[in-house]
Amino acid sequence: MKRYTTIIAVIFTVLSFLSGCKPNMDLTNPQEVSIGTYYKNVAELEAAVIPAYQAIIGKVQGGYARSLYYELLAPGDDFTHTFKWEPMYQDTYNTPSSDGMALNTWKDFWNGVFAANMALQGIENYKGTIDAAVKDRLLGEAHFLRGLHYMHLCLLFGETVPLIEKPAASDADYYPTNSTPGQIYARIINDFQEAAKLLPLRSAMYANSTFKGRATKGAAQSYLAKAYLYRPLLEAGKPAEFDKAKEQLKNVIDSKEYQLVANFRDNSLEATENNAESVFEVQMFNGPGWLGDDMSCSWRWQEIGMFDGTGGAWWNLAPNKKTYTEFEPGDPRKYMTLWCDKGAYYTQIDGKVTDYDYWMAHLATNKDFYGTRKYCPDVQVADIDDGINDRLLRYADVLLMYAECLNEGGDIEGAKTYINMVRARANNVVPTEQPHLWYQHSPGTIPDVNGLLAKDTTINGVRLNNIKNIIQHERFVEFCGEYLRYFDLLRWGMADAKWLEPLKALGWQPKATYYPFPQAELDNNKKLKGNDMNR
Repeated sequence: MKRYTTIIAVIFTVLSFLSGCKPNMDLTNPQEVSIGTYYKNVAELEAAVIPAYQAIIGKVQGGYARSLYYELLAPGDDFTHTFKWEPMYQDTYNTPSSDGMALNTWKDFWNGVFAANMALQGIENYKGTIDAAVKDRLLGEAHFLRGLHYMHLCLLFGETVPLIEKPAASDADYYPTNSTPGQIYARIINDFQEAAKLLPLRSAMYANSTFKGRATKGAAQSYLAKAYLYRPLLEAGKPAEFDKAKEQLKNVIDSKEYQLVANFRDNSLEATENNAESVFEVQMFNGPGWLGDDMSCSWRWQEIGMFDGTGGAWWNLAPNKKTYTEFEPGDPRKYMTLWCDKGAYYTQIDGKVTDYDYWMAHLATNKDFYGTRKYCPDVQVADIDDGINDRLLRYADVLLMYAECLNEGGDIEGAKTYINMVRARANNVVPTEQPHLWYQHSPGTIPDVNGLLAKDTTINGVRLNNIKNIIQHERFVEFCGEYLRYFDLLRWGMADAKWLEPLKALGWQPKATYYPFPQAELDNNKKLKGNDMNR
C-alpha cells in the first residue's frame, strides 16, 4: 500500500476541540455525506481506517512528511541545527508554547486519534453482513493506529495529554481534561494488545497487494514490546517491563515473518520499500505538485539531506561530529547513512556529479557537520519532495530490543547472538552501491561482540566493555537518522542517569523531556492544563 488511497468518502479534519472554536449552529445538508449516512457497507468500513494512516504523514505538515523529523531528531545528541535555521527551538530544550511546528504535530496526531475512534465506532456498530476475518482485521488496524498516535503524543507531550476513546457526543466532549498518570500508557498497551490479537500475519496481509504497508500482527507485537521498553517515558517514574517486551519480541522472531535484508542500504531506498525487514513504515508518495496538492510526500531530503549549496538543498538539520565519530573504522553503514568524506557521490539535476570536496567548497559554514544520505536519493529529484518511505520499525530493531531484554535478564550470551546478527549484516558487500565505494566489492571489517569486547574501545566517551554499552553503540549507528536516539537516552536515563549526561551537556533539563502543550489549545480549552514546559 504505497499510497493511503483506498476510497475515502469522509475527509477528517482537525478535531473540533482543537480547531479554536466550535460554531453555535446545527446545519444539515441532506446531500452531504455524514456520520449518520456513512458506514453502510464494507467498502466504507475499509475506507474508514485510511485517514488514521494518513495522519501519520500529516495533513497539516505536522507528521513524518515534514515537521516530525525535526522534533524527533533535533533534541538528541546526534543531530544539530545548521546556520540555515536560526533560531531552531527543537534542539535548545526551550521550545515555546507558541511554536507552530509543535502545534501542527499536535493537530495531526489528534486527527489520527479522532480517525481511529471514528473507525472503531463505525466498525463495531456495523449491522450489515461482513466476514469475521475482515472485521477483525479492520478493528485491529484501528486499534493499532490509535495506539501508535497516542504513543507519539505521549512521547512528545507527556502522559497528561487528554484520553479520548470515542467520538465527541456532547458539548462537554469538545473540551477534555488532562488524563491521570498511567491512563495513556494503559490505553497504548491495550490497543496494541487488541491489535496483536486481531491482525493477521504479514504474509496473510500482504497476500492482497493493495494492503502492503498496512499494520500486521508482527507490527502490533513489536510496538507493544517497544511500549513496554518505553514505559519510563509513557508512564513517568515507572520502570521498563523487560520480561513482557521479551515475550512479544520472541513471538515476532519465532513467526519467521521477517528477516534482515542482505544490504543495509535497502532500508532507505524507494525501490526496496516494504521489504522483508520492514515491520512498519510510513507510506510516502510523491505525486504532482508539492504544496497543497500532494499530501503524501516527504520533504526530508530537501531539508535535512544534502549539504547547502548542492542541488538546491536547504540542510537545516545535520548529523554532527559525534555521530560521524561513532561509526567504527571499517563499518560500511557510515557511508550509507552520511554524506561525508570518502563516501558516496551526489548527482545534481543538471547532471553534475559532486563529491565531498565540491560540497565543502560550496558550503558557507558548519563544515564540521555532515549530510544525511539515509532516505535521501543519490540523484536530485525535480521536486522539493520525494516519495521515500520512513521505516518506523525494522526487524533490526526487534533483534536489538530482544538483545537488550536478554541482557537485562542476565542472558549475556543470548544477547550477543542477536547483536551479532545485526553487526554481521553491516559487513556485507553491497554490490548495488556506487562503484568507487570500497564495500561495493569488499566486506566491512567490524568485529563481532567478543572481538569488540576484546578491543575495549572507547567511542565518544563510552567504553565498549559491556553488553549494555555495546547495545547503546549499535543502536546509535544502526538507526542513525531513524528517530530513536533521543528516546533511547531518555528511557535509559530514567534508570541510570549517566545516559542523560550527553543531553545535559547540550542544556537539557528534566522539564524539557517533552514539548509544551500548544498555547492555542490551552487558550481554547480552559479545562486543560499544560505540562512543565508550559510553566
